[in-house]
Amino acid sequence: MASIYRRTRTYPVPSGAEIIERRRKATSAELLENPDRKTIVEQCAKWTDGKGRTRKAPLNAAGDQVLIESGNYVIAYVDAAGKRRVINSGTPDKAMAERHASRLETDMVRRRNGEIDPKAERYGKEARRPLAEHLADFRQYLQDKQNSAKHVDLICSRVAKLVDDCNAKDIGDLTDAAVTAAIGAMKARGAGLQTLTHYIRGIKQFSRWLKLQKRTPDHSLAALAGFNAETDRRYVRREMTPDEAAYLLRTVETYTTAMHNMPGPDRAMAYRVALGTGFRAKELRSLTSASFDLDSDPPTVTVTACYSKRRRLDVQPIRPDLAEMLRPWLAKYGRDEHPFAAMPERTARMLRDDLDEARRRWRQDAKTDAERATRERSDFLKHIDADGRVLDFHGTRHTYISGIVAGGASVKTCQELARHSTPTLTIGRYAHARLHDLTAALDALPGSGTPQEPTAAPEALAATGTDDAGPNMAANRQRAGSESSTNVAGSCELQAEIPAAAAENADEPNVLPYVTLSDKRRESTGRDKADGTGFEPAVDSRPQRFSRPPP
Repeated sequence: MASIYRRTRTYPVPSGAEIIERRRKATSAELLENPDRKTIVEQCAKWTDGKGRTRKAPLNAAGDQVLIESGNYVIAYVDAAGKRRVINSGTPDKAMAERHASRLETDMVRRRNGEIDPKAERYGKEARRPLAEHLADFRQYLQDKQNSAKHVDLICSRVAKLVDDCNAKDIGDLTDAAVTAAIGAMKARGAGLQTLTHYIRGIKQFSRWLKLQKRTPDHSLAALAGFNAETDRRYVRREMTPDEAAYLLRTVETYTTAMHNMPGPDRAMAYRVALGTGFRAKELRSLTSASFDLDSDPPTVTVTACYSKRRRLDVQPIRPDLAEMLRPWLAKYGRDEHPFAAMPERTARMLRDDLDEARRRWRQDAKTDAERATRERSDFLKHIDADGRVLDFHGTRHTYISGIVAGGASVKTCQELARHSTPTLTIGRYAHARLHDLTAALDALPGSGTPQEPTAAPEALAATGTDDAGPNMAANRQRAGSESSTNVAGSCELQAEIPAAAAENADEPNVLPYVTLSDKRRESTGRDKADGTGFEPAVDSRPQRFSRPPP
């Protein structure tokens, strides 16, 4: 049976209180003890509180404290599991508190009889909670999953903005139509499609979390889709050409400024490691001297899982020539010291300043006025080129991945070296294909001259079709070139048909060089190949080659 009452608390008698007598009716419990005593005389304290109101309260038996009842009634009842519960009725009205207690008692009976679904009751309770409380729990959930503080603030700020724009007070207000209208308003104010897609992903993550935490029966924003950001790219990064990298490094070696917290040689080494590993700025700062294993085959650089963006231990191979450049430079640091710890937080500003200085020197190196005018019009070493593409510090990662793809590596190899979860991100976003790289694919097309008469057409068709897998097929593959055969991952037959010259190089370390189309054409014409670090300036008009080191 549910019961209602007011809580009574004791407090010291207020100073200056007047002790008086007060008559009141006896309660039911007091009448049971003494039916003839219908009126009770008790000692009370009378005083004026801080707001100027006159207060009265009965004294306890000892007469040294006052007894003050709470304003609202409380309800005591036994739930469906047999546990005693005490809740605040939320009202000082006794009749309303009694009706609330009666409903609670009825619900307990229905719940014991299975007439009320506990899951639906939980959904109803969560739906009545303010959405701000759910958002606070969502933030705590992200923090407990060991996400970085920057990631948590970014996601929660996006969700909170959309919640405010939707004027959503509870879970039921967070609908597909409301979020779509809020996104449309942001688009009208000039937000880009990529930015809007990030906001949609954040609010969908919050909605999905509500469902997984059993706070709502369904994922109400599951049908909400993002945008094709390629149709409205506001910030497009570009890669650094080999000549630009070489000239930049040569300039930075002798260019020291207090703005960057690092001397020129240290900044140049930071650029070399970024270009040779694809590491992000935060990952570079986390490296210690112990992170470099320069004596292994191949040499490696390790980023611990707590600093890697994908939260995994990343062991990245590097070129031997880069390892040899790092060896004397790392000797001045202790094993647990961070060589790149002084790298400024605003790395984009650092690179922009270095690019400006390198470009200024490059323009001054012009021999004639005509050459100087040509260099003025060029995009060489520009922070933002004529097409609006930006070269910031993250552009070193674009350069690294694009060089790997241009080197003819398989998609799986490119994905592993880029440390991406999907090959789509590696090839679609980071691999910037130059026009002359794409031109190499045109060499396989038939010429546009006078067509020649086919020779031995039946045999050729039989050898290249699927009906005949005889020796002629292997001969045709060999004539097609061993280089294209090695790009097919996982094909045992094609690997067996690689010429002996390629087999001799099979023991080389799996370190991919940067290769440009001009190098491939020089190889096809039999020109000599020159080795180098990949970061020295070009000596002719052809792009500088990032060559493979000798085995």
